[in-house]
Amino acid sequence: MPPFKSPTPRYRPLVAAEKRALTRHFAKRGVPRATRGRLLLASWNVANLGAQKRTDSALQLIAHIMKRFELIAVQEVSEHFRTFEKVVELMGPRFDYVMTDTAGNRERLAYVYDTKKVRPLNLFGELALRQREFPKRTVKVRYRKNRQDKIDTFKNHRFIPFDRNPFIGSFSAGSIDFTLVNVHLYFGKFQNSKKRSDRERYARRVLEIYALSRWADRRVNRAATYDHDIILLGDMNVPKMDKDESTYKALLKSGFRPLEYGAKADSEYGSKTGGSNLGNDKTYDQIALAPGSIRRRIIGHDIFDFDNAIFRSLWDRLTVGKTPRQARGLFNRHVKHHISDHRPFWVELDTTRSG
Repeated sequence: MPPFKSPTPRYRPLVAAEKRALTRHFAKRGVPRATRGRLLLASWNVANLGAQKRTDSALQLIAHIMKRFELIAVQEVSEHFRTFEKVVELMGPRFDYVMTDTAGNRERLAYVYDTKKVRPLNLFGELALRQREFPKRTVKVRYRKNRQDKIDTFKNHRFIPFDRNPFIGSFSAGSIDFTLVNVHLYFGKFQNSKKRSDRERYARRVLEIYALSRWADRRVNRAATYDHDIILLGDMNVPKMDKDESTYKALLKSGFRPLEYGAKADSEYGSKTGGSNLGNDKTYDQIALAPGSIRRRIIGHDIFDFDNAIFRSLWDRLTVGKTPRQARGLFNRHVKHHISDHRPFWVELDTTRSG
């Protein structure tokens, strides 16, 4: 996406105070600390990381959030990756990273990991389907027009190769090993656009999710697969976890069960927050695990709403003489400029042999 402009009034966060607020919020939201026999895995779209100018204070806060986790799939790392490299450096000497070259929107995908807890294995690469594997299917896009629900049908819609190839990485932690597939899938346009050509671009998003889902399903059931414990994670641009939502239905096709959160959270793994976006109403970010042993290792998961902890003095200033909606809009401009417009999504896994 285009870099976020510097908002006004200018704000310089006090790093020490903001770190303390974040640490308290980690505890309030039940985000675990690093524990022997467990792995804290996360996914975070750190918007325009390297594509827009951030202060050293902002980079320190991003690093403080990231180092709470032990293995992080990161999206939207710019081709100018030195800013990302600086964040990893600020996380401390225990952390290292691996990343892709650039793709759509001049973005990279990356993994950051705690070298004392996580060990890279032998499989790393970009997921690129062969032409004979390109899916073609009818895609139905639900939208609203004149206050009425409508469906636009694109028959035999053809898959266009991934705008940003998913990044496959294999890792070991404790007594388990697994393969991650880090994704930032195509966004295109909103489904409620007035233009049919825009809704067709939304259909492309649906097909990217379907292609990913189908690839994962075939890999899990293939004897030659490097590791059958596969986890799909990242910004999948799924706006709503609803059975009637085309993107979500496409994700479910594989049998991979996405971890639910917000209004969709189930009773076994309750969620304390809403959406993964600052607006708190979208479920763009997803973690979906292969059926079988890896799913049985889940201890807990949630979205970390860092934006409800930081920049309190700024919030107090912005609320003067404004409605809550106006204040929130102004506040979020600062949050996404300094940190991100997405929240991290985490899951804790049991890494003991008996898990």
